[in-house]
Amino acid sequence: MPGAGTEYNLLKNQQTGRSVTTIISLPRAIAVLTLTVLLTVFSYFYLDTGIAMLVYRLLNSSDRLLQVATAIPDLLLHLVVAITVFSWAGYFFMIRRGIHNRHTRFLKACGTVVPVAFIVKTMLQYVFGRPDPYTWILDHELPRFHWFSPAAGYGCFPSGHMTVFTALMAVLSSHYPRYRQVYLGLLCLLALALIATDHHFLSDVLAGAALGAVTALVFDKIPDESGARENSKAGP
Repeated sequence: MPGAGTEYNLLKNQQTGRSVTTIISLPRAIAVLTLTVLLTVFSYFYLDTGIAMLVYRLLNSSDRLLQVATAIPDLLLHLVVAITVFSWAGYFFMIRRGIHNRHTRFLKACGTVVPVAFIVKTMLQYVFGRPDPYTWILDHELPRFHWFSPAAGYGCFPSGHMTVFTALMAVLSSHYPRYRQVYLGLLCLLALALIATDHHFLSDVLAGAALGAVTALVFDKIPDESGARENSKAGP
């Protein structure tokens, strides 16, 4: 039997909702995370400013593009609150009706992972205090870490949107793996949008993706009483 310390059970059976033995090894997970961290560091030192400046010039070549890029509202907190409330409301509604399946496990995981990801990214953004591309370009601030800076325009590392939505998509992928390619495609579109509007540097996005994935991996593994009940009813 594979050791619990070296492997993760990430997939669910789509018909019954029970766990299946589709495993991702711990060394592989560490390798992917390490590669992401290395890419983040490389981007921080060699790619971020060049990409951000290129995007800034492209946006300023068209008043329409610049208007669209700068007029996007930040609704992340509202989305996190809505997802959290609806997830827990759906979870308790189903539990009280005696429904214990993969949908209840997903709702519980989603209601836990999404707010945790938001809280963690908020803390790290304050710790690192990195200026966003607009602050770097317009205020001539170096795009480095300004530790514990509460000023406006600082705190873009890691990307909050990428952190939260990577965590959400990872939970969806864990419980509904059939649409995994769709989740990955949506994350790629989000990453492209964050960079193409100069709201984030490339390394911000990479760091957010890594943080979101780790958050989901850790907090999606909280034992669920509904799952235990279902397994006990199913028998050996």
